[in-house]
Amino acid sequence: MKIALIAFGNEESYGLLIVGGELLRYGQEIRFFDAEEDDVIRRTCGWKPDFIFFSPMTTFFPKALRISRQIKSDITEVVSVFGGHHAMSSPSICDTEGIDIVVVGPVNGSIEKILKKEKGIIRTALTNPDDLAMPARAEYYRDIPRMASRYRKIMLSMLGCPWNCSYCSSSSGNMGGIFGMDAHRRYYLSRRPLSAIIAEAKELLNHNTIEIEWVDDDILFNTDIETWIPEFVDIWEKEIGLPIYASTTSQNALKASDNALAKLRKIVNCMGVGIQAIRPESLRLFNRSWDNEVKMKAAYDRLRSFGYAVNLQCIVGLPVDDPVEDALETIKGLQRIGKGSICSCYPLMIYPGTAMERLCEEKGFLRNAECGGDTNSGITGIAFPEKTIKQLRNICKLATLFVKYNVSERWMRALIEIDLNDEAAKALAAARYFECVSDRLKEDGKKEDEVFEEIMRTTKIRY
Repeated sequence: MKIALIAFGNEESYGLLIVGGELLRYGQEIRFFDAEEDDVIRRTCGWKPDFIFFSPMTTFFPKALRISRQIKSDITEVVSVFGGHHAMSSPSICDTEGIDIVVVGPVNGSIEKILKKEKGIIRTALTNPDDLAMPARAEYYRDIPRMASRYRKIMLSMLGCPWNCSYCSSSSGNMGGIFGMDAHRRYYLSRRPLSAIIAEAKELLNHNTIEIEWVDDDILFNTDIETWIPEFVDIWEKEIGLPIYASTTSQNALKASDNALAKLRKIVNCMGVGIQAIRPESLRLFNRSWDNEVKMKAAYDRLRSFGYAVNLQCIVGLPVDDPVEDALETIKGLQRIGKGSICSCYPLMIYPGTAMERLCEEKGFLRNAECGGDTNSGITGIAFPEKTIKQLRNICKLATLFVKYNVSERWMRALIEIDLNDEAAKALAAARYFECVSDRLKEDGKKEDEVFEEIMRTTKIRY
């Protein structure tokens, strides 16, 4: 069978890569298609696939549905298959025109039923990470060359998140509710075999890779870190040698031993720390009442003492009476925690099936019809008044400037009132991106410029 895998966005679709690997296990002919290209439908139809596979984030679901419908109108016998977190959270999309099969669970265990064209919802059981197919990176980079040339590639050591944040579709509570907590811990919170991680990383060495991002994967989580980290670092240094951008929380940054942090620093150049909010009541809304500014500051200082660059991450546009003031409190908190550091500030998105979705419905906060689900746009997921939406968008666009250069509150309040045209918004997005590259890679000025020029050449900046 010929199976087309449609990829969206500027980052690698890790789930779709694993799906591709599973299809290769079954001897299928696969080809990836780039949904960012204007002629993706024409090119896909020209290949005449038997199946079209999608694993879109909520951001890209409307576009994925449009593409599926258009391809099916041209190739009436083609079967469309949807999976991933959005599909698992909203399996009823199977009743939508343009969708034939929805997979709820890992791809492992679904392929035989898909190839038999068993339409409807296919539910698969969680086993353990040992069963994961090797991501089909060689085929992905063959078919979408711009992704091969990206300086940063994404990897995961485990597929899930231990935290139960109210806004996230991959939270432990949401996934545990779908599959059961024991199965969730066994599959999503267990690490992949180290041999599989290294084998995957070796493939990346063939594709212009300068940095690895351990995305949505708390590298300091789990009871095994005191033994796993030394083994992992030694093998990574010897066989891979690429710097890593990793993520963690204040709790785990404070819990890890000095030995673990010192050892990990040999391969990790930057640590992203999820701050998310500063006000205690806002942290409670996010189901993160276990965190507070004192712990955040202590974690930041500890990571910096070991030489890590730190990217402070936050979310604004909460369902509160004063969302702009809440956002400014968060930015001022980031300045107190780590002025001079880069930060990533995103608008709150309302994802299906999450506790945040239910909370907004209960409190009467409506969805913003103008929000396409892209956090890089700065457009809030909640339908606030027009002025509030503008102010929150400007905070997202300017947060890196505010925190890294410690801009005063007076200047912040003035700057969030400006009207940004598309050219200015795009320029700000590019400037922030450059700050992140510069801070993370810690190269000389010429190298930073070279890397950034390559990013701009291969990336459709979202703004």
